[in-house]
Amino acid sequence: VVFVYDVTDPAKPVLTDSLMVNARVINDVLVNDAGTIGVLTREGAADRKNGLVVLDVTDAAHPKILSEFTDSLTSGIHNTWFYQHGVYVTNDGTGARHISDLSDPKAPKHAGRWETGDPNNRYLHDVWVRDGIMYLSYWNDGVQILDVGGLKRGGTAEKPVFVSKFAYPIGNTHNVWRDRNYLFIGDEIFGCPQCINGPRGYVHVVDLSDIEHPVEVGKFEVPEAGAHNMWAEDGKLYIAYYQGGLRVVDISGDLRGDLYRQGRQIGYFHTANDKGFTPNSPMAWGPQPYKGNIFVSDMHSGLWVVKLDEQGPLIP
Repeated sequence: VVFVYDVTDPAKPVLTDSLMVNARVINDVLVNDAGTIGVLTREGAADRKNGLVVLDVTDAAHPKILSEFTDSLTSGIHNTWFYQHGVYVTNDGTGARHISDLSDPKAPKHAGRWETGDPNNRYLHDVWVRDGIMYLSYWNDGVQILDVGGLKRGGTAEKPVFVSKFAYPIGNTHNVWRDRNYLFIGDEIFGCPQCINGPRGYVHVVDLSDIEHPVEVGKFEVPEAGAHNMWAEDGKLYIAYYQGGLRVVDISGDLRGDLYRQGRQIGYFHTANDKGFTPNSPMAWGPQPYKGNIFVSDMHSGLWVVKLDEQGPLIP
């Protein structure tokens, strides 16, 4: 089920509608820049036909289903991203990046695929595009950086051109966000001796000044928790840090070394209460800054709306 809330008054969100689809998990919901078309991803459908559900969101409070698209995507989609008239999707079955053409949202069509050459590491977890550059989070095989028109290497949305790769030996490449010449890479670690109360993993800070030769220059690591989704905006990095709640990090200026120990964390919110699915246990999933507020989803306690207070006491 997808629930739609009116957050005009962020202190009192109001449920306006809901949509029921055939899926055990809806992992990603995305709306295009024009605010006219939305998509949601499906995993675990009863009929084993997962794929995309395409929505008309011109009336945002009451979205309508326009079509379902399962061609080559029946095994399930974990994440997706709009770019131009297409939607890039991860494919749970092939481990490839697929593109679905939504020029006619009532009749989507398959428009191409790309995959890393290593079949042993071919699990694509996330896809993200900015300024004509695609970043693929390939879980065990690092971030693959592709030209889809922004770097003038001959790449297009349908036929990307490989540019470079950045990988690390421990942890799983979960997702990325680029801000200026820095790429922030979130990793996840499960099953470690320290993972008693949840995953571990941290945010790698990678310098892309020379995009063909990415170099890690820093990190943000909360010792007792693991990083999930993040969002960068106006010199701040918002991180849903699973059992560590919401973390807000100052990423202005030059970034080098251990940002956590440097005191660059400027905000923290414990996303848990005694009424949660698991009481008093935060499991922050995703942050979204919007119009001065931060919307944070938590797997145990629901949706939180918080505001960052930057007028704290001065420290001599």
